[in-house]
Amino acid sequence: MPGAGPKQRSSTARADAVRWRGSLRTRIALWSGALNVILLLLITVAIAWVARGMILDDAKRNTRASAQEAAQRLAVAMRSVTITTAGLSDLVAASTLDHDELTTTLRAMVRATPGANGGLLVLEPVHGPREELGYARYIAANGKDRDLLADGYDYRSKAWYQRTLSSSSGWWSEPYRNQTAGGVWMVTYNLPLRPTARGGSARGMVSLDLPLTTLTDHFESLANLPGWRVSLVAPGGTLAANPEPGVALTMTLDDYIRRSGRVDLADAANAVRLRQAGQFNHQDTRSGERRYTVVEPIGDSGWSLLVAQSYQLIVARLNEALWQLAAVGLLLALISMLVLRRLAKRISRPVEHLAESTTRLARGEYDWPVPHTGRSDEVGRMARTLEHARVSIQQQLVEIGEMGAARQKLESELSIARDIQLAMLSPARVIERGDARLEAHAMLEAAKAVGGDFYSFIERGDELWFAIGDVSDKGVPAALFMARTVTVLEVAARSSSSPDQVLAEASRRLVEGNDTCMFATVLCGRIDVRSGQCTLANAGHDSPLLLHADGRVETIAAEAGPPVGFEVSTDFPLWHGRLQSGDTLLAYTDGVTEAFDADNRAFGGERLLAALRPGYSAQDNCRRLIAEVHRFAGSAPQSDDITVLAIRLGQQTEIPRTTQSETTQSATIEESAHADTSDRSG
Repeated sequence: MPGAGPKQRSSTARADAVRWRGSLRTRIALWSGALNVILLLLITVAIAWVARGMILDDAKRNTRASAQEAAQRLAVAMRSVTITTAGLSDLVAASTLDHDELTTTLRAMVRATPGANGGLLVLEPVHGPREELGYARYIAANGKDRDLLADGYDYRSKAWYQRTLSSSSGWWSEPYRNQTAGGVWMVTYNLPLRPTARGGSARGMVSLDLPLTTLTDHFESLANLPGWRVSLVAPGGTLAANPEPGVALTMTLDDYIRRSGRVDLADAANAVRLRQAGQFNHQDTRSGERRYTVVEPIGDSGWSLLVAQSYQLIVARLNEALWQLAAVGLLLALISMLVLRRLAKRISRPVEHLAESTTRLARGEYDWPVPHTGRSDEVGRMARTLEHARVSIQQQLVEIGEMGAARQKLESELSIARDIQLAMLSPARVIERGDARLEAHAMLEAAKAVGGDFYSFIERGDELWFAIGDVSDKGVPAALFMARTVTVLEVAARSSSSPDQVLAEASRRLVEGNDTCMFATVLCGRIDVRSGQCTLANAGHDSPLLLHADGRVETIAAEAGPPVGFEVSTDFPLWHGRLQSGDTLLAYTDGVTEAFDADNRAFGGERLLAALRPGYSAQDNCRRLIAEVHRFAGSAPQSDDITVLAIRLGQQTEIPRTTQSETTQSATIEESAHADTSDRSG
């Protein structure tokens, strides 16, 4: 190793040797191979996704096109039958042909219709001035004609004849086995003969017989394709063709769905009933095979064609190609990984030497020299950087020790400052005069180690003077201004006769030397314990609340003057009122209403009002309100100092009620709040 002697190389080899499985060269090879495999998998998945979608779309289009083409061929063939039959009907209805001419015409119709097995013409006799004999003859394609009148065949009692006479148009019969033709399955198109205008009574009928194979031959090649299933449904729902043995010509489509449990074909059956086209993706409920089925009506004949194609055969060919691609890709990735490991060995050796030097530095061996500092490539840059770091660390360790001592001293001073600040706040008061009992309690939670909120209680004879305020900043500057404000207010309260004079004096004194332009909002007041008379003055602070014994909450609309400290002012209007027995006066700082939860929603005034309880003591209302604020904020950091002050007037014999669970919970929260002296905003 350039730049390192034998002794150093020996020591390097012994210290924390890295095994080949965890070496850099192996990791380079493994990561390169893994990256190749991942890229291969991503490419394979992308190809599979795109190809699958394209193949399935093509298969669907092919299925629809094939179904439409087969249905169109069937429609053309059946349409030719209806046209030929309608032509004979028009000819017979519009002319007076004798029986021989009728027979010749009927025979010509049978011969002109491709695949026709025979035709029937029935004319009822006409009585009157122009009497005509009846005619009923069946002409067979094989020459075995039949005169139904001569044979005494009672065709008039047959349902097919009655249905034809009552129909307004032609209709196709369900498939039936014709024993006369040798047990061949037939379908018949029947058309009534109406010699008068539309709507007149039918004189007879004409029909053409077709072997069922004449229809099924049109889609035979399609039905023989692998994975394809073709069904032909007659107008009455009979399955004229179906690939499953024993199904065709024995049951209807609805019967097949019910007996075989193929509920996945319910939508297709509904489309058949409505004579509508449709496409359906479904899963065979018996085999679990996914299929795509197309329903195509065959013209206006009432017949429908169902063509289904299996997904499995389509996807199987795609999966086979993808597996082959994946196998070849994995083999190439393995070969690439082996080659890269040999190349990585040459590249990683200098890095391994630097790693050894880093290990020495981590152990605190800052005298261990860093190799390869003379190289001109990236390794040389890393070596020179590491050497510079080694020297810098030695220097920074000394600086860190000095900074740690300074920080410890600062934290100690902040802790002392917090203790001093809390000591400046007045304790809770319980004042009893005669039958009257006045409870005064307040709670403060700073957002940092020290804060800018404050409160104060002063007893003067039968009166309780109080103040609550909020300095315009947080932290140490706010704490210093808060200490000055509390001192000024207490001095002014002991020598003034009304709260407005206290605020005026504080306004004048706090402006002096206030080069930082800090200010404080203050609510100052006094309450006579015996009478409950209350006088308030407001210097830009939030209006306090008056909680009556019956639960009503009233916002005291005391007109506010300007904050103190910003400029000198004597304009602090007084508010006069009276607290009845059971009433509670509650004041707070904006840290309550502007406490935010994790979604940046504020606690607000509505939640503040909902948290108050008329029967609770002043202490319990303070605890409950702060508990509700913390419950609402949850894990969100406290953004501002929180202070609540409550004064309750009652009788000495009265015991304010509370609940055990709320008292325990509030006490726990208060205990936690007083125990937490850390910087809560952090």
